[in-house]
Amino acid sequence: MPLSNPKHRRIALIAIAASLVVAGGTIAYAHSGGDHGHMMSRGSEDHLEHMQEMLSRIGASDAQKAQIKGILEPAFQEMKNAHEAHSAAFRQFHEEITAPSIDRARLEALRAGQIKSLDEASKRLVTAISDAAEVLSPEQRAAFAKQISKHHGG
Repeated sequence: MPLSNPKHRRIALIAIAASLVVAGGTIAYAHSGGDHGHMMSRGSEDHLEHMQEMLSRIGASDAQKAQIKGILEPAFQEMKNAHEAHSAAFRQFHEEITAPSIDRARLEALRAGQIKSLDEASKRLVTAISDAAEVLSPEQRAAFAKQISKHHGG
C-alpha cells in the first residue's frame, strides 16, 4: 500500500494509533502484573465491550461489530498469553541473576526468546488490527480515530 496516497496514509495512521493504544496497554499490563493501570486493570471482555460502544457511536452495523469482535477477541487472548509467558520468563531471568553463578548464555537466550516472542505477538496484533480496520469504511475509520482521540484526552 503506497503511503503517498492520502487515503492509505490515513489508514496507516489509524492502524498505528490503534496499535499503540493496544500495545501500550499490553506493556502496562505486562509490567503491572495485571493488577493496576488504567487500561489493563480491566479484562479483555471489558475492552471488547468498550470497543463495541465506540463502534456503536460511529454507526457500525451489528454485523461489523460482530466481525470485529471475532477478529479482536482471539488477539486479546493471545496478548494475555504473551503476558503470562513474559511473566514466566521474567521469573526465570530473576532466578538466573540471583543464582550462585551467572549463566550469561542462559540470560541471553531468555532475552532473545522474549524479543522474538514479543515481535511475533506484535506482528499478529497489527494483522488483527488491520483486519478489523478493513471491516469499517474509511469514514467509519476516521470517526473511530476521533473517538480514540477523545477517549485519550485529545
